Amino acid sequence: MTEQDREIQWIAEQARRPVRMPAGGPARVMAAVRALPVSRSRGFGWLVSTRSLAVSPLAGGLLAAGLVGIGVVAGFFVTRRDGRLATEQPAAVAATQQLPVHDTVLTVMRFELPAPGASQVSLVGDFNAWNATATPMTRGSGGDWTVSVPLEPGRHVYAFVIDGKSWTPDPKALLAPDDGYGKRNSIVIVARGVPST
Repeated sequence: MTEQDREIQWIAEQARRPVRMPAGGPARVMAAVRALPVSRSRGFGWLVSTRSLAVSPLAGGLLAAGLVGIGVVAGFFVTRRDGRLATEQPAAVAATQQLPVHDTVLTVMRFELPAPGASQVSLVGDFNAWNATATPMTRGSGGDWTVSVPLEPGRHVYAFVIDGKSWTPDPKALLAPDDGYGKRNSIVIVARGVPST
């Protein structure tokens, strides 16, 4: 079991722990609710009066998910114009040729890690879905491990996995902020290449 799996298991155990309410807590809450003044307004006053609503965490989560779904659907219809999505670009009127997205030029990046005591090393990152078996590295002379990977232009976060269990950042690269699991990964920035014609 990897350290990441242990951390996920710990989070799941914490989420399953029952919530303990202090003795007499529900009775005090109900007494406070009963002590609130009751509005007896007639007409439409009940529409604008302040009310409290107690919702269980599950119902609150479902309500939030439903609202997000409504927002996504509404956003889809709002961003349409003239029968096209707002992200579609009209035909360019320019003196330079514009390349479509599918003509992205990949840049081959070489990754190296000195780890003479390791029996296997692999490269993981946002470019291979953090899969520890997707990009194995090759051992070179002197215990240096290397691999070359074609990457799209932009910022990529990555790390090395040594012997299938030890995740380590690249000692020669910039560090990304904490990943939320108490670890720091490395960053590589790939410049936009110029396509050959």
